[in-house]
Amino acid sequence: MKEQKEPMYSVGLDIGNSKMCAVAGKRDEHGKISILHYAEEKYDPDYESMSKGFSKNSQNFEQTASRVLQKLANKSSLDIGSVNCNYSNEFITLKGEREEYTNSGNKFTVNDNTLVQLVKTAKSNFNKRNKAECIHSLPTDFFIDGEKINKYPEGATGNKLTCNFNFVVSPVEKVNDFLESTHELSYGFLESSRKGPSPVAVDQLIYTPVADAAATLSIEDKQNGILLVNFGSQLTEVTVYKDFGLRHTAVLGIGSLAILKDLSQAFNITEAQSEEVLRASSDKSSKEIEINEVLELEGKDGLPTKQLLQRSVAIVIESRLKEIVGLIASNVIDSNYAKVLGNGVIVSGAVARLGLVKKIFQNSFSPLTVRVADSVRNIDNNTFFELSHPKYSTAVGLMLSTLKPADDRLPMTNVLKEKRKKTIFSFKNNPISSFLERLEDPELRQTYN
Repeated sequence: MKEQKEPMYSVGLDIGNSKMCAVAGKRDEHGKISILHYAEEKYDPDYESMSKGFSKNSQNFEQTASRVLQKLANKSSLDIGSVNCNYSNEFITLKGEREEYTNSGNKFTVNDNTLVQLVKTAKSNFNKRNKAECIHSLPTDFFIDGEKINKYPEGATGNKLTCNFNFVVSPVEKVNDFLESTHELSYGFLESSRKGPSPVAVDQLIYTPVADAAATLSIEDKQNGILLVNFGSQLTEVTVYKDFGLRHTAVLGIGSLAILKDLSQAFNITEAQSEEVLRASSDKSSKEIEINEVLELEGKDGLPTKQLLQRSVAIVIESRLKEIVGLIASNVIDSNYAKVLGNGVIVSGAVARLGLVKKIFQNSFSPLTVRVADSVRNIDNNTFFELSHPKYSTAVGLMLSTLKPADDRLPMTNVLKEKRKKTIFSFKNNPISSFLERLEDPELRQTYN
């Protein structure tokens, strides 16, 4: 990576189904990445699921985003002009295409400019041939004069560079709905000392597993083969990396919320109580629990304490977990990548650290190694140790998406400076063309002075 002349700053905003989290980071002149601060807040969304898109003009959503950004701005002393946001739904697919680069028939050596031009051309040609919106154009395999390049293409010499790409694509209307719901992000109006809200632009739209990979995967993971699972609230993302490239991905329309609903219905308790029960009863399997072990839920507003049999609770949790992990395993087997996972499985998400979750993954994917994601493994300097929790992998990865390339074989071209204009891109007339044309296009990226 070429040495930069001044620090680069980035903010990732993870928009979850029940919480928002924003992380600010910096890459210094020597390429070292540090976390400056973070802020998070729970909220009650008024949309049914991420797969169906946000409800437009959600006051609750906007107010929560404003509070989170305000907290982060105060803590990090940054003037937040733009953020990277996560994006995921059940309609996302991968489409594979091949692109070639030749130097008018002359022999050449692959360099950064060659790779940038190749990616730019690939995406341009894809957009001409397809109606779906391209979120990412990710290389899988490089070839020079027909011979596969096993690692980094830079420095290879030949007459023709060929690359197979996997394009992460989404239906136009889904992207449109998301942008309509986020184009009025701002902060500052909560403080009377400020004259008005400070608008915040969405700089990059990042597919959630790509953000998770940026935070949690090593180069060796991507090379040897890894299954990355984001066990979310309403969605579960399944992604396979092998030989440095993203080979397979799928979004399953089920997550940990299904477990909470099962507990709520089985024991006639609230979803808030179900979450408490889940965390208190997820270290042991039902076979490890004595038949007379009891879990007590403190009554509120004069209601008596409720007693639940621990084994019965564990059986409910196990049943749904086994179903979800079974769906994940079936998806990976159907992808034909189950036998190339040399580095095993990494699980991220809020429930990833629960003992029962890891046990069921281990039983289903044995003899593969199952690891819990470390959200700060790719951070050089961090004083917020709680951010290592797998529930922060997406937020940290979104922040990293500005500071490091999505593919280590490609050059780092995205630059954000500390001082940024307090302006927001206008998405009202044509949100798709004005926003998505900037994604992963080095020459069209906006730098704020």
